[in-house]
Amino acid sequence: MAAPVEDEFEPLEHPENEERTDRHRRVTCDLLSFKGQVNDSACAANCLSLGKAGGHCKNGVCICRKTSFKDLWDKRFG
Repeated sequence: MAAPVEDEFEPLEHPENEERTDRHRRVTCDLLSFKGQVNDSACAANCLSLGKAGGHCKNGVCICRKTSFKDLWDKRFG
């Protein structure tokens, strides 16, 4: 599996409420982790639900890809 490129990801954001956003990112990566196995999957699933092409946890914060799922699909399948 290829290592993620740093500029390919952006922090998960919900502009409506900054305090809630930080809490949401932490919940996805910290509280849902079970020996470090579930947290990245939960983060990726959350990012997919937001229309992004996946994501990963970094220092307990969910980082979504900048690329949208649609852009990734179009790039791969034309």
